[in-house]
Amino acid sequence: MSLQHILEGKELNRANMIVIDPRMTRTAAHATEYVRVRPGTHIPTIYGMLWHIFQNGWEDKDFIRQRVYGFRRKCARRIDKWQPDEVERVTGLPEAQVKRVAEIFRQAEAVDPDLGDGARRNTRSEPPNVRASCILLLATGNVGARYGRQHLPRP
Repeated sequence: MSLQHILEGKELNRANMIVIDPRMTRTAAHATEYVRVRPGTHIPTIYGMLWHIFQNGWEDKDFIRQRVYGFRRKCARRIDKWQPDEVERVTGLPEAQVKRVAEIFRQAEAVDPDLGDGARRNTRSEPPNVRASCILLLATGNVGARYGRQHLPRP
């Protein structure tokens, strides 16, 4: 998707746009929230967001219960490992920013994650980046959200 389409969608829908990137890019300049992480620390950033989501009870409990088998059991150790002090040590991000981004993400009616070229082109990190992003989407019930939550009918 081109930046022009993203920006049009952002303006027309008054949507938040979160950019997590070590570089200040044109895209980052237009972001609602620019999260400048250390290179290679996207995964700890996402798990830090998940930590806040679960600590504050912001997860979509119904979606997880109805659609995601063994979610908390399978992901708990990964998420619990990334407490705020460890996320800040690894990523350089202050806890307040990680929590703010997690809250913006969980409040969104629809999420369209674009992992960008870095995640897609780096063969060493693509599967873990994609996995962490999918876990975040599942935790917040934002699967199929490009078309609204009606895309996946709830039982």
